Amino acid sequence: MPQWMFIHGAAANHHTWARQRRLPWETWMPDLPTLNYVPPRHLIENLADWCLAQLSAPTILVGHSMGGAIAQTMALKQPDAVAGLVLVGTGPQLPVNNQLLDLLSNDPAAALEKIARWSVSRDADPKLLQVSIEMAQSVPKERALQEFTACQFFDVRHQLHRVTCPVSLIRGTEDKMTPLALSNEFLTIWPNLPVFEIAGAGHLMMLEQPEKFNDILGAIRTTLGQ
Repeated sequence: MPQWMFIHGAAANHHTWARQRRLPWETWMPDLPTLNYVPPRHLIENLADWCLAQLSAPTILVGHSMGGAIAQTMALKQPDAVAGLVLVGTGPQLPVNNQLLDLLSNDPAAALEKIARWSVSRDADPKLLQVSIEMAQSVPKERALQEFTACQFFDVRHQLHRVTCPVSLIRGTEDKMTPLALSNEFLTIWPNLPVFEIAGAGHLMMLEQPEKFNDILGAIRTTLGQ
């Protein structure tokens, strides 16, 4: 039975998936390594190589935001290693506002707090907002800038037709970090892509509405015959 690997996004860590640890099947939620020596243009590819090196059998990848970019890259680089893709709050390209990158360079604490606030919906529990801020600000400022700059370079729209494994998309209707217009680009590549929307949830939908998110994962698992 394939293992499930959960890949977190930029300026985050494995705590992104804190509410998925209760899932009743085998999961692995690593912290991505710090690769200070890798230029941002090549970071996502290098992180994909690191993730692939950890796999011992075909694996279902659940990738959030930049983690979704890593998962897509893994499926393109080594198709036999990937049994399925569950793309969460991500897109086939991940443009980043240049003003945000400038703020990350000049005032990283303010930038990371802004990112954290954009990552939850307007009606999110204030405790979750605080968790989001603390998680973002726990990441070294150099790493946060490197990872968000790396997202700016990511674009696999013209390659995804080569992906042969099952793919599903989960997204929050109030996601400000990866708006619906961006994830809709997947539908131009995969018109029959199963899309699961969580109404009222933001970018951190897996923490904001974990019961709905976990139910969706269970439904996807069933369609994969596990």
